[in-house]
Amino acid sequence: MDGKNNDKVKETMRLADDGDYMAQTKLAGLYLEGKGVCQDDLLAFHWALKAAESGYVVAQALVGLMYFRGVGAALNYPKAMEWFIKAADQGHCSSQFNIGLMYFMGLGVLKNHKMAAYWYRKSAGSGFTPAILNLGVMYNYGKGVKMSYEEARECFLMAAEFDDPMAEFNLGVMSLLGQGGPVDYEEAREWFRRSARHGNMDALLNLKFLESEP
Repeated sequence: MDGKNNDKVKETMRLADDGDYMAQTKLAGLYLEGKGVCQDDLLAFHWALKAAESGYVVAQALVGLMYFRGVGAALNYPKAMEWFIKAADQGHCSSQFNIGLMYFMGLGVLKNHKMAAYWYRKSAGSGFTPAILNLGVMYNYGKGVKMSYEEARECFLMAAEFDDPMAEFNLGVMSLLGQGGPVDYEEAREWFRRSARHGNMDALLNLKFLESEP
C-alpha cells in the first residue's frame, strides 16, 4: 500500500475513533475486504455495529447482513431481523427485501407469505429489482396474495426493464403457456433469447427446443 492510501486509512481510523459513523462504516468495509488493513470480520462487525447504534441506515443494513450470514458474529436470524427492521423503517429497500425473504422462508420468524408480500411490495416501490421479481412470483403462484397472472406479468415486465434474466425467463414461460395473455411462441422466443443473453441456461435450453419445432 502506498503512503497516500496509508494516510487515508489512518484518517478513516482517526475519524472512526472520534465517533464519525460514516468513517466507522467505511472502516467496517475496509476490514471486510482487507483493503489497506488486514482482513478481519470481527473488527468489521465491531465498527459496523458502532455506526449502526448511531442510527446510520447503511450500517444498520450491514449489521443485519452480517448476522444473517454469520460473518463477524454468530449467525442469528432474530438479530438480523431486528437490524433489518431498523434500516427498513428508514426506507432501506434491500433491508425491506431481506425482511420479506425471511418471512417467506421462515427464518427467525414464523413463515408468513402475506407479510413477505407486504415487505416485497414496500421494497418494490423503491424499484428494487429482486423484490419486484419475487412479488411477481408470489402473484404467479398465489402465495400471500390473490393469484393473478396479469399482476405477475406486470411485475416481470418491470424487472425485465432492468435486464433481470429470471424475469425475462418467466415472461417467456408465460407467453408460451398463455398466462396473462394469449399464447405467443414468437414472443416466448424473444424473451428466452433476452434471458439467455443475460446468462440464463434454462432459457437457452427452452430456446433451443422452440427453435427445433417446425
